[in-house]
Amino acid sequence: MPLVGESRFDPHAWNPRLETPRLTLEPLTKEHAKVLQAALSDPRIYQFIPQEPSVSLERLSERYARLETRSSEDGAEAWLNWAIQYPSAYLGLIEASVQLEFGTASIAYLLSPAYWGQGFALESVKALLNHLERQGVVEVSAWVDTRNAASMKLLERLGFVRGEFFPAADHFKGHSSDEWVYTLELPGFSS
Repeated sequence: MPLVGESRFDPHAWNPRLETPRLTLEPLTKEHAKVLQAALSDPRIYQFIPQEPSVSLERLSERYARLETRSSEDGAEAWLNWAIQYPSAYLGLIEASVQLEFGTASIAYLLSPAYWGQGFALESVKALLNHLERQGVVEVSAWVDTRNAASMKLLERLGFVRGEFFPAADHFKGHSSDEWVYTLELPGFSS
């Protein structure tokens, strides 16, 4: 049953455990900090985003505890976050911020370089998009640094359309970040 537009936000309905043929997407909790800190410590992950690897387990646990509320303070935005687990390891995380009033979402994903190029990001994002569509989300966007060719290729493979261009959208690590906004209309996406 679609949940977008409902007056009451149920975080458990929005952020359930998701499964794909190879992966389990577990709702992110503060306990995941212990298993994700190592997987997400490689600086290459952060080359095209302003964040840095977390050096403090305590700070990462605090951040994940905030995200575990699954909602902004005003209740207008749902924060959906999953730890991506392969049978023997945690690979990274995937997230969606859903504007409940409008039925739109912005997504992001971080994956350990040890698992790049093996289809895990594609599989995770597909699972997320299918879930969002079932919840009534109608449009999904992703902001991508123009230097991040792998992420642009992934989004285009999923049917996202390159849209508006934002020169110098951000400045971090000594460089300006020019960014594309990719969008995907969800009705009919289910794969």
